Amino acid sequence: MKKNLRNLLVLSLGLITTIASAQWSANSTTRADNPDEGERSAEQRINVSADWGAVHVSTDYTLDMQSGEMTTEVYEAYVSTDLMGMATLTAGKQDLSFGSGALISSNDWGLERYTNTGGDIALELGGFNVNVGTLNGVAQANNYMNLGGSFAGADVNILMMNDGDNSAHGYDLSYAMGDFSLAVSMNEDMNEATYNSYTVSYNVMDNLTASVSQTSNEGGFSMDNTALSGGWDNGNIGYLNDGDEDRAISISYALGDISLGYTMHNIDNEAAGTESEASSMTLGYQLNDNAHVGLARFADVDETEYTWITLSIGL
Repeated sequence: MKKNLRNLLVLSLGLITTIASAQWSANSTTRADNPDEGERSAEQRINVSADWGAVHVSTDYTLDMQSGEMTTEVYEAYVSTDLMGMATLTAGKQDLSFGSGALISSNDWGLERYTNTGGDIALELGGFNVNVGTLNGVAQANNYMNLGGSFAGADVNILMMNDGDNSAHGYDLSYAMGDFSLAVSMNEDMNEATYNSYTVSYNVMDNLTASVSQTSNEGGFSMDNTALSGGWDNGNIGYLNDGDEDRAISISYALGDISLGYTMHNIDNEAAGTESEASSMTLGYQLNDNAHVGLARFADVDETEYTWITLSIGL
């Protein structure tokens, strides 16, 4: 009896020590959809993260406020280690994002997560950051290599992905000169469809930026593990349709804790003989160091309108 009690106390002490030694963080995102027609809906996601040295675990708790149903899912779970001061090896479930995000990206706006399970080796070579890794486990046939850095005053990112005999690649370039900046993104998916974007921005004043862009989709470009694949549910217009060409004008303004953004999209499809418009408007206010409230209103090409109210709290 005494031996069992001793073992229980030792186990409890070890568990308490492990929990106490972790670096904990938490954040909550509550989003309400307020459509012009139909029933309102709301969801809340609470993310709890813990770090024990090289070990990171992050879990999502999502509540459907209509049904009261709660779901729990591991968001990230990985371990990292240094390789003789030359590189960092990370293995497990990670949220990856490279370049413009057209091929693989995090979902910073929407509630749906995009993660990959595999290994990643990160190192720095001649001022460039290099990532080499596997996707969907450790199968060597499903892999990626990303190179990012600055060269001659320009920011460059090159991403190569392979899945068996199929491959995808993306090339991103951005350059700033005075108040002007240029960004180019050229991408090809696993089916050789292309998705290209060209953006010119001008800093009108300290807090106001205007930009024009042209984006095209040829061949029905699409990648699953990106924020663009979710469209307006992820706060963006998405990949467009095959043959679409989107000419957009955007303005963004920030004043203290207030931010405002507006984008008008004009979409032509010469092959289909169609023309359409879409728009997005966002308004945000930083309540304090830990809380932010935002309003987003999207008008799709089919005249469907979405209104999202988001409250984010971090600890």
